[in-house]
Order: sequence, then C-alpha cells, then structure tokens
Amino acid sequence: MSKKNDISLDKIRDWLTGNPETPPSEEDILQSEEALLQFAKAHALAPPASLRDKILEKISTLHQQKRQRRSISPGAPPMLGDSPNWLDWAGAVAGIEPPPDFENLHLHPLVSDERRELFVAWVKEYVEEEVHYDLLESFLILEGSCECTITDESGNCRIVRLGQGGFITMQLGETHHIRITSPQPVKAILEWEKLAA
Repeated sequence: MSKKNDISLDKIRDWLTGNPETPPSEEDILQSEEALLQFAKAHALAPPASLRDKILEKISTLHQQKRQRRSISPGAPPMLGDSPNWLDWAGAVAGIEPPPDFENLHLHPLVSDERRELFVAWVKEYVEEEVHYDLLESFLILEGSCECTITDESGNCRIVRLGQGGFITMQLGETHHIRITSPQPVKAILEWEKLAA
C-alpha cells in the first residue's frame, strides 16, 4: 500500500510519456500536486531582502500612479519627464497595435517636431548597440521586459532590467543595447529629445 505523496518513478514516467493505457486518476493528480507543494516548501529559498524592498516600492509607485491619473491625448502627448505615469500612457495608446508580421522592431510615430520624436515601439528580440550625442533617448515599458546593457564614456558598464512601468533615460555618450527577456514583444513609449547643436 502506497503512502500519501508517495509516487513511483514508473508512474511519473507513464504520465510524462503520455501512456494512454494508464492516465492519471483524479486522486493521482491531487497526490502529485500535494507532493510538489511539499517539495517546494521543503526546498524554498528566502529571497534577498532587497527584492522585498523593490517589490514594495513598485506596489507603492503603482498605487501613487493610480491616484494621480491624467488623460493623455495621443495627438498632443506631454514629454516623458522624470517619472511618467505608466497607467496614463498605457491607456493613451491602448488601441495602437503593430502590424502582425513585423520582424523585430516596429515604430509607430506619435509626435515629430523640432523638440522631439515620440513613438510607440515594439521589439521582439533586441535593439542593436547604439550611442547618441545629440539627443536624449528615454523609454517607458508598457508591456514585456528587457535588459539594457549600458556603457558610459569611461568604459563603466551596468545592466538595467526593466519590466512593465519601468523607465530609463540614456545619457549622452552612453553606448547601449537592449535584449528582450519576456516571451512577448516589449511595447514601449520611445522618446528622442533633440538637443541644440
């Protein structure tokens, strides 16, 4: 007689190979789930203390942004600024979609004037290495996640990971490339602020 949470390797092998002669019963599935939960609990690792602080900060920022909602007109959007409200921007461009067959990168223009270029951008895999000396590039992640590798003019390198609501401005002379880390494409607001020559 088998004990609760005692599952044989042969039984697991049958389930994984999809043997139609021995499909798992409801009781087997519940037993497996319970065994996995106990295993996870017994082998759980405590997250670093800094992770808790980051999560609480993200929740606090989201609550603050919910309280400070403003309507953004896609025809006359503001500059991104230092702390753009992700919820406002996501709502403003909610109906804008890329073509279904775009390859890696698609830019949908919102504003083009003497001060800036503003786009809704979608990226599937990466943005190649680039550096700017005449504009400030900022982006706000609306969907997905990415990893930015940034090297300053002195050769110091840092990696910045951004998810939904994440915002960054690349400084002049910073070489950067971006790798998408989410299964779906990143959707972002991309702003190139033009500087006087």
